[in-house]
Amino acid sequence: MKRLFCCLFILVCVFVFGCGGVKLVGLVSVRGTVTYNGQPLEGAIVGFSPKNFKSGDRVASGTTNSQGKFELRTIGELGALPNDYLVTVSKKIIDKENQPTPNNTNQPPPSQRQIKFKSLIPARYDNVKTSGLNFVVGKEGLTDVKIELSD
Repeated sequence: MKRLFCCLFILVCVFVFGCGGVKLVGLVSVRGTVTYNGQPLEGAIVGFSPKNFKSGDRVASGTTNSQGKFELRTIGELGALPNDYLVTVSKKIIDKENQPTPNNTNQPPPSQRQIKFKSLIPARYDNVKTSGLNFVVGKEGLTDVKIELSD
């Protein structure tokens, strides 16, 4: 758990403070389309995590537009490093029906309440172990990734 916290802390620092102008070498273009039950999926987060994570590997992600199209970024730069990836897709909204009520005296103060989210697609796609999605990104990149999700 301590190692996970350290990794997350480093990742947040990189996003907040930048990389000091250091450019990633070897990024290739990765673009594609996500559909859910045959329709473009807008506003989904697509995550590519290296299958056998090792030093120097990087996670890449992108967000789908109204046509379900996405383009991956790695630490803010367009592209992904060539690798074998496990893929997740997530689309969540705040679950307004199941939020803690402020009138309940047993609730923690507002700053300590956990916001609850509701997935708009099956939860299995939001986990590398259950999504069933994987792609190999070669040195030439991938320009027509098709991710077809269903119930």
